[in-house]
Amino acid sequence: MDEGMDEGKNDLRLTRRSFLAAAGVVGAALFLKANAPAVAAAIAGSDKKLVWLRGSGCGGCTASMLNGGDPDVLSALEKVGLEPEYHDEFMLQQGVFVDGSLSGSSDHNSRIRLSELLAGGDYVLVVEGAIPDGPEGSGRYCMSGAMPFKQLFTEAAPGASCIVAAGTCASYGGVSRLFRAADAAGVAFGGTSRLKGAMSRYGVDNKVINVPGCPTHPEWLLLVLADVLSGRDVALDMYGRPVALFGATVHDSCPRRGAYDRGDRDNEFSGGNCLYSLGCKGPLAYADCPTRRWNGASSMCTRAGGPCVACVEPAFPDAFMPFFGKSESKELFADLAVDDIAKVVIGASAIGAGIHAVKRLAIGESGREEKGEKK
Repeated sequence: MDEGMDEGKNDLRLTRRSFLAAAGVVGAALFLKANAPAVAAAIAGSDKKLVWLRGSGCGGCTASMLNGGDPDVLSALEKVGLEPEYHDEFMLQQGVFVDGSLSGSSDHNSRIRLSELLAGGDYVLVVEGAIPDGPEGSGRYCMSGAMPFKQLFTEAAPGASCIVAAGTCASYGGVSRLFRAADAAGVAFGGTSRLKGAMSRYGVDNKVINVPGCPTHPEWLLLVLADVLSGRDVALDMYGRPVALFGATVHDSCPRRGAYDRGDRDNEFSGGNCLYSLGCKGPLAYADCPTRRWNGASSMCTRAGGPCVACVEPAFPDAFMPFFGKSESKELFADLAVDDIAKVVIGASAIGAGIHAVKRLAIGESGREEKGEKK
């Protein structure tokens, strides 16, 4: 791979040193800057390419990446010359077909460029958005040029050294699953099931790292890409998420945790207490949002006064609706409601969210009253 852009050529290349520089400026600032020498050396020795494909989704994960820091990503890209090998939103070239066939060269035709990259193999594949199979198995609910996205995915996935699913749609199907006729799935999972994921559906075998979120946090993605490009192993949980980023619940470090512990709950928005009665799913959502925070590390959902809607979870969004109402009677996982989960977790010595959290989820059965809330 070229270490820079040839002068006078519209040639889109990702360089490892440029990637590290942009990551330090744009996102993942504290981690990457603190570990810059070691990570730089590892990435500099990598020969991986980065290919980014977009399926069924809103483009929010790309937008989140572009809003990753100060200076913004576009300024950082201009400074360090970092551009991915393929991303249809960033590339000036477009796929050009003449009489149904690709025309021109890879310098001016993005689809020829992509075909050459896929033929070369050994690239890191980022997938954003779900992979629809409908209608009737055609995949035509999501098209990439003249090709169903599912076909593009099945061509790109086998040759990748690793696949990173960016966002909840790519990870588990996300909002795209709500349109049932589309029969959309994530890369490795369909909801909580591996059997319903696109990999299983199309017989593709490869390593997948899920970086969920609606949208995903730019630092989560940058940190995972840095690990992948440097060849480091990434420890994953049962849903394919990096444990270092998704190992604790939002509830564990929520800025409103003190109000929760005291039983002080808000029944209307704009208060300063626990948001459980207003639909917060923080005890069921695994992510480091409270400590990493968003928008330049300035805030996150519960800090800003909105309940956590568990957008990083495989069953999002339908299992966590209504977003702004308590859902203890709503089926969430494997036909278990929140109250039932609480009993199971309490009986299992507080696996996951912990006995301290789930006791209060089931407190309606205890006969106790909590401050600010009737039995």
